[in-house]
Amino acid sequence: MPTIAANIIRSASMLVLLTSASAWAHGVHIPLGKCWVEAKEITCEGGESDGHPLLNAVVDVIRYDESQIFSGKLDDHSRIRFPKPAGEFYILIDAGPGQVIEIDWKDIKGI
Repeated sequence: MPTIAANIIRSASMLVLLTSASAWAHGVHIPLGKCWVEAKEITCEGGESDGHPLLNAVVDVIRYDESQIFSGKLDDHSRIRFPKPAGEFYILIDAGPGQVIEIDWKDIKGI
């Protein structure tokens, strides 16, 4: 005959499994972003892991001293272009809570 503790552990384990399966069934969408250099400009694109675009997400280009270089929004194709900044910086693509992407200048293709 199982002990009370064993029943509690079994019930808790089942709850965790069911909760995890429920979350995956509703879809976990991970925000993705990438940037690359084209001539003297940087192009960035944002979207979700399921292929949905991040339309109108706010894009900020920021120096490490926290001064802002550029601000804009992703367009109807989930893209934005801006002049390539000098020095070190990072890019934040913010589509709301849980939908923030940070891209460091060293991770931009072509720099």
